[in-house]
Amino acid sequence: MRFRSPGNKPDALLESKASSRRTAVLGVVLTVLCVPAAMAAEPICVPDLLSLPKPGPAPEKPGDPLPIELEGDEVESVKQDLIKLRGNATVKRGGQTMSADELLYHRQTDEVEGKGNVILHSPQGDRLTSSNIKLQVETFIGEADEAEYRLAKRDRVPKDPGKAYVNARGDADKIFFEGPDVMRMQNVRYTTCVEGKDDVFLSASELTLDQAIGQGSAKHLRVRFMKIPIFYFPRVTFPINDERKSGFLYPSFGSQDGSGFVMQTPYYWNIAPNYDATFYPRIMSKRGVQIGGEFRYLTGGGEGTLYGEYLPSDSEFNDDDRGAYNIKLFQKLSRRWRANVGVEWVSDDQYLDDFSNDIQVSSAVFLPQFGQVVYTGELWDFQGRVYAYQTVDENIPSFAEPYDRLPQFIVRSKFPRGPYGLRYGLESELVNFEQPELSDGLRWDITPFVRMPLDNTWGFLTPKLSLRYTSYDLKDVAEGEDDRPSRSVPVFSLDSGLFFERVTAWRGTSMLHTVEPRAFYVYIPKKNQDDLPIFDTGFINLNNFGNIFSENRFFGRDRVGDTNQVTLALTSRFIESDSGAEWIRGSIGQIFFLDDREENLSPDQVFTEDTSDFLAEVIARLSTNWSTYGYLQYDDDESEVREGKVDLRYRPEARKFIDLSYRFSRDALEQVELWAEWPLLSPRWHALLRERYSIRDEENLETRVGLEYDSCCWKIRGFFQNRKDNNSESRNAFIVELELTGLTRIRSGI
Repeated sequence: MRFRSPGNKPDALLESKASSRRTAVLGVVLTVLCVPAAMAAEPICVPDLLSLPKPGPAPEKPGDPLPIELEGDEVESVKQDLIKLRGNATVKRGGQTMSADELLYHRQTDEVEGKGNVILHSPQGDRLTSSNIKLQVETFIGEADEAEYRLAKRDRVPKDPGKAYVNARGDADKIFFEGPDVMRMQNVRYTTCVEGKDDVFLSASELTLDQAIGQGSAKHLRVRFMKIPIFYFPRVTFPINDERKSGFLYPSFGSQDGSGFVMQTPYYWNIAPNYDATFYPRIMSKRGVQIGGEFRYLTGGGEGTLYGEYLPSDSEFNDDDRGAYNIKLFQKLSRRWRANVGVEWVSDDQYLDDFSNDIQVSSAVFLPQFGQVVYTGELWDFQGRVYAYQTVDENIPSFAEPYDRLPQFIVRSKFPRGPYGLRYGLESELVNFEQPELSDGLRWDITPFVRMPLDNTWGFLTPKLSLRYTSYDLKDVAEGEDDRPSRSVPVFSLDSGLFFERVTAWRGTSMLHTVEPRAFYVYIPKKNQDDLPIFDTGFINLNNFGNIFSENRFFGRDRVGDTNQVTLALTSRFIESDSGAEWIRGSIGQIFFLDDREENLSPDQVFTEDTSDFLAEVIARLSTNWSTYGYLQYDDDESEVREGKVDLRYRPEARKFIDLSYRFSRDALEQVELWAEWPLLSPRWHALLRERYSIRDEENLETRVGLEYDSCCWKIRGFFQNRKDNNSESRNAFIVELELTGLTRIRSGI
């Protein structure tokens, strides 16, 4: 039998616009201890399912309150205001449903009582079961005994919108509904593990969730792993929405090579909606107490991060004070002006080796320190900056350190196209170079140019003429030497290319096959530059195929190399006709010198070769999962390879890949690197391997072996790492990381 209320007052069980937040209360347990509202399940982790109840009746007229529907095998009107339902008793309103062995609905007080096997469903799919529930619908004040809950993911099951995945579950001895936004639970437990696996559980003597202020609080909170308590908090507060809140974050502890036992307890300070800070007090048994902190801000026109750490009297470093800081700031000053600041600093050359096991960080030689302002206009671009470096390699002598630029100004034009399609403009730079051990001073460089791009669908031709003028104002020059030398050199180049294409097929796929020959001619007359200093200039390396089309043989502005040369290159591509995706691109090229090159870095240096090294490059997408890259720089005169690179990649899916690479440089290195991650034994086990081996030195530069087990609601990883530090000494590290999914991480090692 069914009974439908006309809905002439807010007698809904849950839901409606006014009561939507009431429903949300059932789901906010998920946010305990900053647990996000939805966790992306791993493919190997199939969560439990919840069936969504069918929605209740719709209002008769748009805008009317949702009607309430009562249903049961027996419906009895005991009194004028009391309706009793027995046997399959159900109350529905909108997407909310309550069912029980027996339901009592008090029309006068708008109260619902459920007795025996009570099940309460929310429209989002959350489910609450209890032996008894009493709820005053209008005020949402009531209580539930011996309750169990299942919280649903907000996204539905693909191809089955009538079901939702379980995101979390738990139970409580008592739940008090204290209004539309507040729920208080006693002796509560929470887990993200699937049904039947209680590996990770949170428990608290009391848990209060307040949706109105977005805050939760817990008393005597414990985290248990494999039934073993691993964390305890007498009292803790936490956000239950996207708003940040001040408080202690999860502590981490473990051991670190050279530092001993390490424990860190971060504290987060929510200063304002667009400002926050995190403090990192860290205890290291061998070194002492280190204090770290990070401040972040975000404004409408800028953002920034300031991080620093300080370790007084390091016991492992002659009791010296040690520290580091990193500053990154960006600010939009106006529509056309912006500013950047980036400063990295450490107290000593060994700091990165001692406190980082990331080889990319620990092998740093120079730390940049700069500040700049940038203007982007319609006709001109401008940069003004100061740029310095901190050298963190004790093996580099002071006279070999790079020059600081204090300051540097760069101006570039963006003039509109002139008559006959001419493009003209200039590039200019003014720099003050400083280096305590070397001669320094000012350098001004200006390069006006004009070019005429002639483009067509079948090819292009671009002649260009420029004038490179550079002058200096030097300090501390030797007696008799010119302290204001200068140089003017004209540069002419002619770039040309053709495009040939045809439609073909490869592996049953329609392809556009192109053949693109290119010729690039450069003429620069000889101009003696032996009296000019060398601040930031060196030879351009041909380890990049694009460098074969450079006008100048040098990077930097202290030298303009004389030349009379032509570059011939050929590129061919296979492009998928439907998608435009490039599957294969191959290029070959070489520079042919028509004259000797006499202007070089050393006064007596002359290059007489007729050709440059031969270059070849291939980038290929062999299939959806396979790709490769190859590069070759071949020395014709010596009949040997100068540079070589080969990469082979197989990536069928996320966290399943193999990368194998080989690097060769005649004067520097010969290395092979293997990087792989692959399921092992079962999808729950993952193995990680990263090996970097120097063939020339016959030694490992870095070895990292890892193994991970994923139990869906917790993961455990173990890594072993051996690497070479800046002094070519071997450093070992063992890392163990336990991750309680959605709760916390415990680290040991690094």
